[in-house]
Amino acid sequence: MDSVTTPLLAADEEAPAPSDGKAEEDTRRHLGLFDGVALVLGLQIGSGIFSSPSLVLRNTGSEPVALAVWCIAGGLAWACAVCYTELGTRLPFNGGPQEYLSYCFSDVYGFLASWACIFTLKPCSAAILALVVADYVCDALSLARGPFDYVPKLIAVSMITLVTVVNCTGNKLSNIVTKSLLACKIFGVASIIILGFAVLIGRRLSPSVVLTELKSPPRPGLSNYTDATLLAMWAYSGWEALAFVGGELKNPSRNTAVVINISMTVVIVLFVLANIAYFSALLFAEIIRSSTIGLTFSQHFFGRAGGALYTLVICLSCIGTLNVKFFTASRLTQAAAERQFLPPVIRTIKRVSADHGDEPLEANPLRRMLEVLRHPTQFGDGLIPLSAIIFNALLADAYILVGDFGSLIIFIGIVEYSIACITIAGLFTLRLRPRPPEADSGGGTFRVPWIIIFVALAATALIVFVSVVRHPFAGLGFVFFCGVSTVIYTRIIRV
Repeated sequence: MDSVTTPLLAADEEAPAPSDGKAEEDTRRHLGLFDGVALVLGLQIGSGIFSSPSLVLRNTGSEPVALAVWCIAGGLAWACAVCYTELGTRLPFNGGPQEYLSYCFSDVYGFLASWACIFTLKPCSAAILALVVADYVCDALSLARGPFDYVPKLIAVSMITLVTVVNCTGNKLSNIVTKSLLACKIFGVASIIILGFAVLIGRRLSPSVVLTELKSPPRPGLSNYTDATLLAMWAYSGWEALAFVGGELKNPSRNTAVVINISMTVVIVLFVLANIAYFSALLFAEIIRSSTIGLTFSQHFFGRAGGALYTLVICLSCIGTLNVKFFTASRLTQAAAERQFLPPVIRTIKRVSADHGDEPLEANPLRRMLEVLRHPTQFGDGLIPLSAIIFNALLADAYILVGDFGSLIIFIGIVEYSIACITIAGLFTLRLRPRPPEADSGGGTFRVPWIIIFVALAATALIVFVSVVRHPFAGLGFVFFCGVSTVIYTRIIRV
């Protein structure tokens, strides 16, 4: 097993010159077209579609309006995604917004983006996913949560540990898990759609409860619609995944745009149809009262046993999303360490092979997992950012211990779309600059129409502004974080 300290980034001036440049490039770019689609869909089809619909409906107060919000949120996510696609084809490096902002503006912007993603956005998202899994397990099995909810927290930490081990074993195993669980995700959503439409076609649709029958009839305002859009966009979250692994995608000038367009088309259709299915099978009051709508839906058809089965499907879906989040977050963290935004120990990566000396690869999967816990870099393939993976796992565990689902969702939305707004604005600067020679990917450049850029900018800015006004504490928390990060950069890192 050889240790190397070269990063996953394409532009590393200190990297030793390989004997075969094309072979080194082929090793680094190991994600094909289907891998990219699986990566994005694997991240988007997660906990959101099984938890957000009830909150979106609660904020809109109407099924048709809720469906409109899901369509608008999907369109906005698509607009942001194609803007990131142009950035990714012009700058096909690992690191996402960190690399884009550093090149388009200055390193301080890249530093703020990387720290916001590394210390808040990515670990909070992973913590929320793990907690959703834990909630579904506890509800389906009627487990006592115990004081301080320690039971679901222990389950959530176990999920983080499992995904960490999978990512430490190598790129191939991580990709296999992503593709395998993607089938489980699509099965879960597709089965909900089929059952819901069976109810609709069979004319067994229950009449919706009118708003006047509720004790506190919602009267949606602009802030409610903004929250609903933010919650729906949380479900669509994942459109930016390719930005963090651009340096590992084969033929990025072509595949990036194809992956995004295929993925967004599939996920928008699935999410809208899934919501129609929910509205067809469940009462309005049932939906807005449920925090685990997937479990409520399955129990409506199959009782408690069916609910347990669907809980398994939903948990596997969330684990698949967690796996993709760790894959992308570790690349972002390693790229930040390479820019000296984080301690040097996180920069180190490992080149791991399928064997260790003369010892054969352990064939038994369980024994292999146990061996990985003892020697994390012994088995695997390619370049593994081991330190970054473990660092992200520890951060996610910390948020699990202190996390609150509702406030974290809003905070994540403010952080994510603040970064997206500034990053998309970087397209104006990028188009005025020549393409850096180290970004040459052997193909053309995807170009976004100006109208889409302006729509994405205006929409993200409006969402952030209204969310900060409605949730000032979350907004002030993000401002405080940016202030502290700026001081650290100017006083410590840049010196």
